[in-house]
Amino acid sequence: MNSALLSSWTLFFGILLFMVGNGLQGVLLGVRAEQLGFGDVAIGLVMGGYFVGYLGGSFLVPKLVSHVGHIRVFGVMAALASASILVHPVAENSLVWLLMRVCTGFAYVGMYIVSESWINDRATNKTRGGLLSVYMIVQMIGMMIGQYMLNFSGGDKHTLFIAISVIVSFAAIPIMLTATQVPEFTAPEPASLKRVYNTSPLSVVGMTAVGFHSSLVFAMGAVYAAKIGMSVNQVAFFMISLSAGVMILQYPIGKLSDLIDRRTVILMTHIAAVICTIAGYFAGNHALTLYLIIAIYGGVSIPQYSLYIAHANDYLSPRQVVSTGAKLVMLNGIGAVVGPPILGYAIFFVGAVAFWNVQFILHAGMIVFVLYRMSVRAAVPVEAQGAFTAVRGTSMANTLLPEAEWEGREETHEETPESTG
Repeated sequence: MNSALLSSWTLFFGILLFMVGNGLQGVLLGVRAEQLGFGDVAIGLVMGGYFVGYLGGSFLVPKLVSHVGHIRVFGVMAALASASILVHPVAENSLVWLLMRVCTGFAYVGMYIVSESWINDRATNKTRGGLLSVYMIVQMIGMMIGQYMLNFSGGDKHTLFIAISVIVSFAAIPIMLTATQVPEFTAPEPASLKRVYNTSPLSVVGMTAVGFHSSLVFAMGAVYAAKIGMSVNQVAFFMISLSAGVMILQYPIGKLSDLIDRRTVILMTHIAAVICTIAGYFAGNHALTLYLIIAIYGGVSIPQYSLYIAHANDYLSPRQVVSTGAKLVMLNGIGAVVGPPILGYAIFFVGAVAFWNVQFILHAGMIVFVLYRMSVRAAVPVEAQGAFTAVRGTSMANTLLPEAEWEGREETHEETPESTG
């Protein structure tokens, strides 16, 4: 493990840098769009544009990689991310921002896919879980650094946009120089949605829900904080608290799901999320209380991505893992695309408190569905569950990572009438 980390430190450093850029632009655009008076619906569409590009890139980037290679694709994606952010302060128009957010989402998912492919290529079955955990931690640290940098604007509307461009450009240097050996990459084969649903209905619905609510907090969290009157400094710490909660709680929640029925852990996270949304509704604009609430909410809700992926894997044979995982990631992306616009409309009609209302409805509905699935399907024996792997849900590449963990494992979950549907 130590050897793998030492040989990959430049790769992780590059990942840290482009996550700093990602974290900063997420909060910066939300706050700036509110200051420009784009309107609730327009802001929701603009922030949701990132996930449109993200979803499209998940399908197109693997094809680009197979044609021109990892290094060229990463260089192009870094250039696109660096250039698109600079258009925002030049053209302060919601339609232009929407188009640039699509470009940014496309660029970032491309960088995720390439960097995760390299990590997977350098990992063995013994080091894969550890490297992925480090990868997740590096991502969260980068996000928090970027979110904190919102405080450094100094009143100049261009400074932070330029900073993001510079940071992303520098991020490309260590990653592209790290590529001493280009990893093999095979895009996942398609699987029918019907078959995926028959394999794990809970994971299909749950992954769509996770995409929906995670896009709300990461894309619209800064907008909500600005709307309730938080200062720029408070908005930054609100989003930092979210990322910190994810980083702290993801691993303990995942390990707990390896010890008991995974659906019980999923149910517990949705219940905890509902409690947080109720607390957030009554917290008003009390900053310290909201920091704690959003940290706990992020810590229990974002790890649901990994929980649902792991739950689906518990019912899959080795040959089904990649194709099923790809379809689940697609559903997650669809949920992420529609989340911010729906919240934008809700805020327009109800006010900022809709940030909590919408998520309460989502998690309450998932509690009902989880209980229903637990009543109609027996649990997988704990000893037969696959090992939990902590991932943040960044890209299509994440569906490729667990496959190697199936090496040597017997195909114990073949489809039967009792184990599907």
